[in-house]
Amino acid sequence: MLYTKSFNNYAEFQQIFGIREFDGRKTRKNKILLSLIKDPTIRKEAIKSGDYTLISITNMQDLKQILTKKIRISGVRSSKNPYKVEVLGKTYKSHIYSTDHWKGLCEDGSPGFVRYHNHDNDGTFKMKAGKFYRSLIADSPFGRKLPEQIQTWLSEEFATAWRAYTIGKLPENKLIVNDDFKSIYSHEFCKGGDISSDPFTSCMTDKGYHTFYNSCVKAKAASIIDADGLILARCIIFTEVHESGSDKIWRYAERQYAHRNDDVLKRALVDALIEAGEIDCYKKVGAGCHDCTAIVDIDGNSLSDKEFWIECWADSDSRISYMDTFKGYDMERNKAWNSEAEGDEYALDVTGGWLEHSEDYDDDEPQEYDDYHDEYVYDTRTVYYHGDSMRCDVERLDDFTEFNGRYYYYEDVVNCPHCGKRMLNPEYYEEDEDWFLSEITDEKYCSSECRKEAEQKYKAKHWHWSDYDQDWTEKAEDVVTYQHYDSISGDYQEKTIFLDTLDYEHEYHQKFCQIDGTWYDAIDEETGLPYGHEEEMKVLMSELTSL
Repeated sequence: MLYTKSFNNYAEFQQIFGIREFDGRKTRKNKILLSLIKDPTIRKEAIKSGDYTLISITNMQDLKQILTKKIRISGVRSSKNPYKVEVLGKTYKSHIYSTDHWKGLCEDGSPGFVRYHNHDNDGTFKMKAGKFYRSLIADSPFGRKLPEQIQTWLSEEFATAWRAYTIGKLPENKLIVNDDFKSIYSHEFCKGGDISSDPFTSCMTDKGYHTFYNSCVKAKAASIIDADGLILARCIIFTEVHESGSDKIWRYAERQYAHRNDDVLKRALVDALIEAGEIDCYKKVGAGCHDCTAIVDIDGNSLSDKEFWIECWADSDSRISYMDTFKGYDMERNKAWNSEAEGDEYALDVTGGWLEHSEDYDDDEPQEYDDYHDEYVYDTRTVYYHGDSMRCDVERLDDFTEFNGRYYYYEDVVNCPHCGKRMLNPEYYEEDEDWFLSEITDEKYCSSECRKEAEQKYKAKHWHWSDYDQDWTEKAEDVVTYQHYDSISGDYQEKTIFLDTLDYEHEYHQKFCQIDGTWYDAIDEETGLPYGHEEEMKVLMSELTSL
């Protein structure tokens, strides 16, 4: 790691890649970024070229931005890619695919697929977004060199962004930006909401604390609604966010909330706000309420190293809505910062609705907040709902099931399609430790062993085997037959071989010979015919003699 520029010492390494523990589970921060920096091919190329960009990255957002740009440039410059692909406002090049004026959008509105033209067979089809992006990576000389884990991660990131983009393009969905804070915090306007449940898992729903945004800060309410006028995703836009040490003012989209906590819907809201020119930066999609610095600009560049503040006019009588970003409040200066409250500052990340407890505060009342049931109770424990952790009343865990020592929402645990064992639902949890994606079967499995077994089973049923190469190929035309000579039995047996292998062995090693359209791996050098064809040689010699 001598040439690594992402950190200068062990302390910086720990800060970026250290082990963190949450609810008894240990995991390393930024594992995907670390896998790139540790890759010997990447390091060797950096030393050789003197370009240390890839091993100088310190966060995942920059990683995605830099890799995506390099993949695009590399693919566009390749002379082997004549066809233009336009997706998500970016131009790529492909050796076989192109997009038309729809720019990848499917005519039937399918959100998870890319519409493309195949120039090999002159047909228009649709392909799963992640798989399509994987083909663009394969068409990029730079992209092909990236570690498998990085290619998979980039494909998944594209698939999520593409689904959000297509949802935002659906004509029945509409972006709303106004001053109606009450509606976005009311269950009756949220999709799937009723008086007893909140599908957005927000502790501020129906509390009446929305008046904070009308009277105490400069803000707007933003949401995407469906054809029925119900909110799919919502957030607060702070219209005047000051950058410390600068005169720059940003329009910032606070943490997003969505139906069933769907990150794709959150991404769709952000994309719609960007396209409408409503924001300059936003809280990173999927970031938790405790992360005050997970802010990126509309191009995806991280702003985590900057300090921001807003004007705030809350006093001890003001109703307070929980603040996910601007938590530390200096009442004397009327400023709230994107940091935790310190010293004499008031905390704005409160669920009780006030800066201070009222005089009739009672220690005997329930003090622990149950996020799932949206009320205060006496005792809670951590549970997991669609990928997010929250607290739930220990006496009311009926909607959760225990798995690997934790409690998950019942929809979050499914059965592995290969072995049937329980695993976390890939719809809500990330790959690597929770499930394993197969690019071959397009299914997710509970372990790498299950994935390998399922892939072998799938190949045996749908792919084509090469006896010579001891491997499979997806295309039947890539495999041909030849006659393999068994010196013990003296007979030929029909075997298979990859066409490329056959061509190579024939040209460079003279291992195969073709006679009357049939390939042989061994022939009688004296007769020039396959073994066992002596009678044919005698007849031929007799005919020659008679002449």
